[in-house]
Amino acid sequence: MSLVGVSTSTLTEFEQQYSLQTAEVTSTIARLPSLPVSERPASVQAVQRVLTDVAELLEQMELAVRDLAAGSAERTKYELRVKSYRNDKRLLDSELEKAIKRLRETADRDELLAYDEAVEMDQQEEQLIANTERLERSSRKIQNAYRMAVETEQIGTEVLGNLSQQRETISRARERMREADVELGRSNRLLNTMIRRYNFLALYEFLIDCSSIERGSQSNH
Repeated sequence: MSLVGVSTSTLTEFEQQYSLQTAEVTSTIARLPSLPVSERPASVQAVQRVLTDVAELLEQMELAVRDLAAGSAERTKYELRVKSYRNDKRLLDSELEKAIKRLRETADRDELLAYDEAVEMDQQEEQLIANTERLERSSRKIQNAYRMAVETEQIGTEVLGNLSQQRETISRARERMREADVELGRSNRLLNTMIRRYNFLALYEFLIDCSSIERGSQSNH
């Protein structure tokens, strides 16, 4: 099975789990006012634990999305979904805070202490999520910087390779030009030799002709 197939299957399972957990949170928050007073603090803490699980689940979903091919339709689709899920999770956090605030208005001292513990737990969770997100952003920056460094090194290697090939091509061209110059010099020398020989023969024939004419003139006298 391909990596895309594995990631998509995993994301589908994560989405099903997310739906179940958020449905449980929504249902419990809605039932808080009707619960017995003694059960409310424990129910609030139970909701917070589920919300913590939801936050961890969303982080796993984001990691799975990164395994999908960059720029692919599947990755774009799931990136938008995870972003929407995070917005929904923030809304659930807000709804829980509002529910706790309403319960505190009618709570006794022991309940107030329990709600304070729940609020503190929620704040710790938010801080943990914020720290995790900062670490993820830093990790992505480091990964991007490393990727850019590798790409730059590859480009530099390719450029050096191209320059080396071009240098070899220029060197071979220069060598061929030197060889051509040598051959041209030889051809010039051969041509000059042939011209001198031709001129010598022509002069020799001319002198012979002149000598023959002169002897003929003397014979007539």
